[in-house]
Amino acid sequence: MGRDFPQALHGLLRTGAYPHTVRAIKVITTHISWVLLTGDFAYKIKRPVRYPFVDLSTQGQREFLCHEELRLNRRFAPEMYLEVCPITLVDGEAQVGGTGPVVEHAVKMRQFPETEQLDRLLDEARIAPSEMRSFGAELARIHDGLPRASVTQDWGHPAAAGAVIIENLEECARSAETAWGPDADVQTLRDPLLAQIEASARLLSQRFVDGRVRECHGDLHASNLVRTERGLVAFDCLEFDPALRWIDVADEAAFLLADLEASHADLHAHAFLGGYLDQSGDFQACRVLNLYKAHRGLVRAKVLALNSAETGASPGNQALRLLHRRRYLSHLAGARRALEARVPSLILMAGISGTGKTWLAERIAPSLGAVHIRSDVERKRLAGMGARDRSHSVLGGGIYDPQMNEAAYERLAECARDVLEGGFTVIVDATFQRKSDRAKLCKIAEGLGVRARLVLCHAFQATLESRITERARRSDDPSEADLSVMRAQRAVFEPIDASEAFGIIDACTEKPGIAEWLALELQSSL
Repeated sequence: MGRDFPQALHGLLRTGAYPHTVRAIKVITTHISWVLLTGDFAYKIKRPVRYPFVDLSTQGQREFLCHEELRLNRRFAPEMYLEVCPITLVDGEAQVGGTGPVVEHAVKMRQFPETEQLDRLLDEARIAPSEMRSFGAELARIHDGLPRASVTQDWGHPAAAGAVIIENLEECARSAETAWGPDADVQTLRDPLLAQIEASARLLSQRFVDGRVRECHGDLHASNLVRTERGLVAFDCLEFDPALRWIDVADEAAFLLADLEASHADLHAHAFLGGYLDQSGDFQACRVLNLYKAHRGLVRAKVLALNSAETGASPGNQALRLLHRRRYLSHLAGARRALEARVPSLILMAGISGTGKTWLAERIAPSLGAVHIRSDVERKRLAGMGARDRSHSVLGGGIYDPQMNEAAYERLAECARDVLEGGFTVIVDATFQRKSDRAKLCKIAEGLGVRARLVLCHAFQATLESRITERARRSDDPSEADLSVMRAQRAVFEPIDASEAFGIIDACTEKPGIAEWLALELQSSL
């Protein structure tokens, strides 16, 4: 039974206290809730506690936050969060529902197996990176529909973001001292954090104006995701403090990234970020991700220190305290890495349609930790289309006319700059048949002082025709290039000459092991 479970609610420990069949009941206690597991359903009751960060001492506030929890979580997991139920007294015994006087409220949820929580899946190597990519795309779709912050509301203003980050660092240091003694390593992060905050101030303000601050989940770490029939689903939004959930969407994505990287799940982190950026098109987020990753790493470290302090130092708790300490140090190290200067690289994946640019980029990006930007996707985004929508454009017309071609390459250059300025290596995947288009990207690399490589992809004519025909048959790819487009590209492709400041790698995509070879070649030369 959960600690401090009140006598007035002991009736809920009876299997007959529920409007459905219950065979056994388990109570889990968290900082602010009791969760009653009944088999098919779970009931979450707010505890009458008061902390500096939340006051649940009145029944009215507890009821209000139950409804807030339902409202917020149904955006992410509507199939999991069902209703707010009254808890009433019938013949002096508490039960869910009923017509007696209401003494409390509970959020009714579908119960799920704890073995399917993301932290457990990662620990036991039971989840593929592709599942994280799908969740990244789903999170971007959810973010797109969330309410946007306005200048008239009290939360989400970027001017307060720096203060929140530094205060969190101080709280982390105090919590660590309580749990294990003074930790000078935490304070060494203050100066680099302040430098990043100052450098990002103007961009954060612009992102606020552009609507990137929204009412988010607020607590998106691996323990708050679970695998269901439809894939990974986020649950347990932060309902008790609006200021902690009205945040930049980049802050939200960075929370999960920091948690994945602290768990040494780098491929899963890369896949999640790729899915998120591909769906959202918010490549600008890369410029602030590392600041937010450092912040969120310190948030997780602080919570672990608090948990360790509450656990106590008795001999029976030593194993748990050691686990808390190890994970605390992992998050602290992740925060430090996020603040370190890094030198990214620019990779252009060039070649006519059918040469395997995208296929190759997808296979080398994870090992390079690179963000992959695809021209077919960004062109359609500019046109207000989904990646797999069909434009039915004629050769040289519609979304492929000269004006749109120019806009598409300008968009690619803008996105690549954002990624590089954030310290991430980027792969830009496009035909790059014109020297002027290649020059746009080369100029960015030169301006930022980063190394640029161009991978020129090719394959035999019969292979090109076979690939394009098969792609058209499947009709599941953003590219709309057909055989006539491929032939036209070949006719006008401007040769790469010595005046272009690229290191050039020739890649025949029919060659066995080409992806592995290219990844090693780029790793050794960038």
